[in-house]
Amino acid sequence: MQLPYGFRTTAAYTAVQYMNNPVITFFMIVTDPDVIIGDYAVRSYAKIKDVAFVLRIYPNWLSPNLKKQYFPNWLKLPYVEIVNNDWQDNSEKPRNPEFEGPFEKCTAIWDRELRKITTPYHATVDADFEVLDGKFVSAMLSLLEKKPETVAMSTDYSPRSDNYFDTYSNEIICLNERWHTWFCIYRLDACKCTVSHFYHEELVDGPVRRNAWDSCGYFQRSLKKDFGYSLAVLDKTYQPCFIHYGAFSKNLNITGSNIGAYRRLRILGKRGLFGNRDILGRGISRVFLPLLFPKTSRRHYWNGWGGSIPSTGGK
Repeated sequence: MQLPYGFRTTAAYTAVQYMNNPVITFFMIVTDPDVIIGDYAVRSYAKIKDVAFVLRIYPNWLSPNLKKQYFPNWLKLPYVEIVNNDWQDNSEKPRNPEFEGPFEKCTAIWDRELRKITTPYHATVDADFEVLDGKFVSAMLSLLEKKPETVAMSTDYSPRSDNYFDTYSNEIICLNERWHTWFCIYRLDACKCTVSHFYHEELVDGPVRRNAWDSCGYFQRSLKKDFGYSLAVLDKTYQPCFIHYGAFSKNLNITGSNIGAYRRLRILGKRGLFGNRDILGRGISRVFLPLLFPKTSRRHYWNGWGGSIPSTGGK
């Protein structure tokens, strides 16, 4: 019998249901635009077989009709818990044009909610991040267990770029390194750091004036600089185990009627028909995605939103 991660003996596992003793809490924020892909993401966590976990869903001003549509099925999954935000149902949605949409900034939610998690590990996971093969999760947790000096690990990492074109502001900026937030696991000790998860920038002299850290980047910098921790990134061989669709909170064009076709083509482009090296399958995806979905770019804010945010757009 293969034991869930965090259990040493069969007796320990059979004594309690593993969902009652989770090792990690996956924290997922869901908004109206990304709930259609979030439905696939939520159900995909059933593919994680060897880790004791909870998926905590935070409805970020999710419309009451969408709650009625999705929550009953999500709550049937043994690993799901949903934060009760029913007070939002009878309140006016945020209208601050500095926000990215009619919902709260994810960084504000992380600052407030991640500290409430008490499991040994927690993770920020995007609603548009789908698990295709759950083995990468146990690989990440195994590395973190073996290396106590490593406080966090992400599936993806971007090094510092001194000349990064920010599509949200149409400016060249210096964008510092970041372990990406769409699936990033932290030790509980990371909560000792009080630096905000918000985007941070400093104005400097020179042709590139904005020295920027995208969401969570400055927080991660503090974990390294102030606490002496290291951070890690998952080996690239695990890339076929998941897919990040990207910035779905800014989605305007993918709907319930075309999400199935869009998702299948994106997965085809990531994994191919016959494995990661399948040139034919990837080629089919590259040809048909722009033909069938020509207006799916999410590299800009919605009209009327985010106009004064000096940000790279976070997710």
